Amino acid sequence: MFWKKKSDNAITIEIDSEDRRNGVRIKPMDEMIIHYNDQHFKLIDISFSGLAFQSEPDLYKTDDTLEISLSLPLGNKGILSEKKIPIQCLIRIIHTFNTIYHCRFSDLNHQNKLLLDRFILNEQKRKIISDINTSEE
Repeated sequence: MFWKKKSDNAITIEIDSEDRRNGVRIKPMDEMIIHYNDQHFKLIDISFSGLAFQSEPDLYKTDDTLEISLSLPLGNKGILSEKKIPIQCLIRIIHTFNTIYHCRFSDLNHQNKLLLDRFILNEQKRKIISDINTSEE
């Protein structure tokens, strides 16, 4: 992952080269499904650079490319809502482990990138608020 080194007046962030998907990963608070052809997979986590999903073992291999779709629960101005906005993109499998497939986004267009960024930031906010509410009980 990454860590911070504090020096006199600066903070340096170093990234471990063993990290296969650089980026802060979040696990969506609500279950999300990825669609590929006639198949449906459970989203495990998502980041600004990629995602991980669960499927049958050995169904895909490293460097396979899939054109997927998923629906982001975003309303006006990025606020979470019952309305889901579908996005489509290519993902490239960069690592497999048993039933988990780690992927990198290959061709996110600008609009889908903005939607994805909003979704991730909103999920982070929801998690913080949930943690605060839980700790106050």
